Formats: sequence, C-alpha cells, structure tokens
Amino acid sequence: MLSTWTFMKRFARSPLAIGSIVPSSRFLVARMLESVDWDQANSIIELGAGTGVITAAIDNQRRPGSTFISFERDDDMRRELNARFPDVHTHHDAFMLREVLAKQTLGSVDCVISGLPFANFDDAQRTALFSDIHAALRPGGVFIAFQYTRLLQPYFLSVYGRYECKRVLINVPPALVYFCTKQSAS
Repeated sequence: MLSTWTFMKRFARSPLAIGSIVPSSRFLVARMLESVDWDQANSIIELGAGTGVITAAIDNQRRPGSTFISFERDDDMRRELNARFPDVHTHHDAFMLREVLAKQTLGSVDCVISGLPFANFDDAQRTALFSDIHAALRPGGVFIAFQYTRLLQPYFLSVYGRYECKRVLINVPPALVYFCTKQSAS
C-alpha cells in the first residue's frame, strides 16, 4: 500500500493535482459516507481515489453486485488501486466520466463521491466536470465532495437548489463535506 510518505512526496511534486499533503482521515471518510443509502446504491463513482482510503470504505460498505467505478490520475496510485481492489473498475481521467459511463452502459448513477481538488481546476475544467457529474446522476442521486474552501457553494446552490455542508476538523487540513441531491425533473 502506498504510504503517507509516498503521498506527501506526490503532493510536493504536484500539489495542484494531488490537492492535499496527506490522505483523508478516517473521520473525513466516515462523514463523507454516512449519508449514502448502501442498500439502494447500485452504481457508485469515485473521483480522485488517491491511495484508496475512501475507496476501501466504499468497497467495504457497498452491496454485492453493485457497480463501483473509480478514477485516479496518478499511474502508481491507480496500479495500487487495481491490485488492492480487483472488483473496482479503475480509470485514469475523471474528465472522461461521460465516455466511461457510456462504455459501461450504466445510464445514470446513484452516487458520485469526490476527493478531487476542484478549487485547483480552471473555470472551464470545473464547469465541464460539474456538468458531467450532474448529468451522470439519476434524479435523487447524490454528489458528495470534500473541499478545503467554500468556493464551490454558489455552484452547488445554483445547480442542486440546496445542499448540506458539514465540517470535519479532525483532518489535515480541516475539510468541508458537501452533500448535494439531484432534484427530480419537474
């Protein structure tokens, strides 16, 4: 398993891509996953899997037969994820979300869980990825993302109508977890 030290070296080499100096704490992971209805979730997407801290928790809680697709850009981390989680479909680029879902013939998904550093993306990248995430979710599907700033709140409010935000202080750095539910088409 990739160590915290390895993660820190990756961050030092590419802080905009990695987004954090250490992997997510167990407190952050628990907060992110507490609202997922695991009995009903048939399809789960994870964006920015990193060392697999959140991946492991999702894999332990998801129901048998569910589809779990994970995206991680770092080649070494993705190889490690493939070795540790052979039943998880791993892919390189979260910006290929639409194409991957089309190939998987999933249609819409129940849950998208993200550890991506959205604040580090330019506006065009962020807008495109947020559009793809929203399009991928079924009505009633949830988008859960942790961030270190409140920069994204206006987006969540404009797209999802409402969201819930919870702080996680026992994490380095302290994080905000956003829970957004896609509204039914009216």
